[in-house]
Amino acid sequence: MNESKSSPTEPTGQNQNRRDFIRLSAVGAAGLVLSKPLAMSAGSPAAPQLAERTPQDESVLLAERAKDYLRQIQEVMRGPGGLIISHSRFDTRRPLQEGEELSPYLHQVLDSVWGPAAPKPTVAEWYYGENTAWATGWLLWSQMIRYRVTGEEEAMTISRKCFRDLNHIFDLSRQFEPGLLGKPHGGRGGQTTSYDQSANPILLYAEFARDHGTGAEKEQARRNLLDHGDYYLRRNWVMNHHGNLARIVEPAHTSTMKYLACMHAAFDATGEVRFRDNAVKYVRQIADAGLLPWPTQNYELNANLFYYSWLGEYWSKTSVANAADWIGNIGVYWEAAQRGLDHEGLLLDGIYDTRNKIFTPTKAGWEEASPPSAGKKQSTLRWWRSPTGYQGRTLYTLTIGMLGILAQKHGHDPRASEVTRKILLRVDRNGLRQCWDDGQIPSEMEPFANLFGAEFPAQWMVAYWMGREQRCW
Repeated sequence: MNESKSSPTEPTGQNQNRRDFIRLSAVGAAGLVLSKPLAMSAGSPAAPQLAERTPQDESVLLAERAKDYLRQIQEVMRGPGGLIISHSRFDTRRPLQEGEELSPYLHQVLDSVWGPAAPKPTVAEWYYGENTAWATGWLLWSQMIRYRVTGEEEAMTISRKCFRDLNHIFDLSRQFEPGLLGKPHGGRGGQTTSYDQSANPILLYAEFARDHGTGAEKEQARRNLLDHGDYYLRRNWVMNHHGNLARIVEPAHTSTMKYLACMHAAFDATGEVRFRDNAVKYVRQIADAGLLPWPTQNYELNANLFYYSWLGEYWSKTSVANAADWIGNIGVYWEAAQRGLDHEGLLLDGIYDTRNKIFTPTKAGWEEASPPSAGKKQSTLRWWRSPTGYQGRTLYTLTIGMLGILAQKHGHDPRASEVTRKILLRVDRNGLRQCWDDGQIPSEMEPFANLFGAEFPAQWMVAYWMGREQRCW
């Protein structure tokens, strides 16, 4: 999705990414919504008051919450073939329905970003599958870690289900192009992709096949990833983002690494050197352009701090290990992330000056939407900005939690997991809403306050099981 000004986070123009989707589709949101909380599942113990909690109490609470959050995702595994429904109504876990009255704002968000290069889904179809591949990747990730830690067969059963679901999306997308992993809007095959929904889930899909796949599963993954690598080459790196075509290399952006990792994963699975050589070429281009660790001096703190760190760990084990200080950069991102956290451990909305290491929270208020891409009519969409209230706060906060475990793992901060623990304790079930409300949410935002983001509990579980694997709790 396009922005009103040159983004400090992602490419501009038609190179839409998930951050753009969050800003425009959420249109800002605000703080923690306290209305209509779901009842805790039967059997979940009441949590001791914060002042009374011991580390043992907290560990028990986190373990119970991990079970509960898995149930929350299982409640929305109701799409065709059991696909995860990415956005449903928070209070009922029921998908948005065709024919029922939906907020004009939901329609306006979709209309403002969609281009002519793919059929536009309905609002219900869009929210049904916009983040399905992303949520499936997070869930797969969490359960593979859980299996390593506990050896529990349930974890492997769920991991295998996620692997099958991604195979299903490959199959749905094949009607358009072999190798495409398109967003399954409405549970059907789609032509559109995004930066964030590339390396995640592809790297996790390849990891499952390598470490846990049967002979047949390994072969299925090999065929899909062979097609997936050729898909990028055949298209000459022209991606379809929300119906807008954009070539994402030359000049490349730091987030292009997310797609490049998919190409390199295709090499890992197939041994086809053309995939490795193309990925390496463009990763080195990014590094040589000085876009690591930061694309710009003024940068918006968000999920990329973890995404780039995770990819850095991946690239450090490849032939581009010497292209950048991949592991050292994890410490750079962790230092920045901490400057944007509030006293509760939640990430504030704001800009980080990477040179002077100063974080400036946003000022509350309305902002105009982005100018149109070439040939598109002017949008009148606005979004609400507030340091404590915006869509994506849960997502970004939880990815900072994962970053803390990664930073501690690589020796950057021996106490980073304490920050992650604080985050995991703070993001209770009510924090799984797509929109937060600090008491000043505009009426236009209310529909977003009743949306459940399936990726949130999955991300929580990744952070939790990462910590368990590092014996942090």
